[in-house]
Amino acid sequence: MSLPKDFFTQLEQYSELSNREKAVFVEIFGNSKSRVEVTQAFHISESNLSSCLTGIYKKFSISGSGPVKETRLREYLQKRYSQQKPSGRSTADVAEDDIDALVQEIREQVKPSIKEKCGTMRVLDMDQPIELTGERGIYTNVNILEKTTKRRRVKIEQRL
Repeated sequence: MSLPKDFFTQLEQYSELSNREKAVFVEIFGNSKSRVEVTQAFHISESNLSSCLTGIYKKFSISGSGPVKETRLREYLQKRYSQQKPSGRSTADVAEDDIDALVQEIREQVKPSIKEKCGTMRVLDMDQPIELTGERGIYTNVNILEKTTKRRRVKIEQRL
């Protein structure tokens, strides 16, 4: 299974790899290059590559010996990628879109109930209640008090 390059870029940021480790990590696990190809591309010895890979395995908490570590890291990467379910968008964008969609859905569900309970106003000398919305709606000015006036007597002039 081939994993996208942006997935490896994300992992580089979170795993605190050195520049050399990042380059080797992307070449071996992202571009599926062999050890021989990587040593030739970076002009390093097999022992330098092995020590670089050891650092990579440690940072991803991969234990074991020999080629088993490479297989374990590949399995870990595939598992992490499948759990992440990338969609080309960042996690913040996805979460924000999900929240917006959820809020919109809840508004649509609650709207009829609120309209039924709060959509009309009865006026004492009128036969029918007046709708608060629509073309025949009315406007009501709202005054919000900064402090509660419970158990405190205040004249009307003081409230305005």
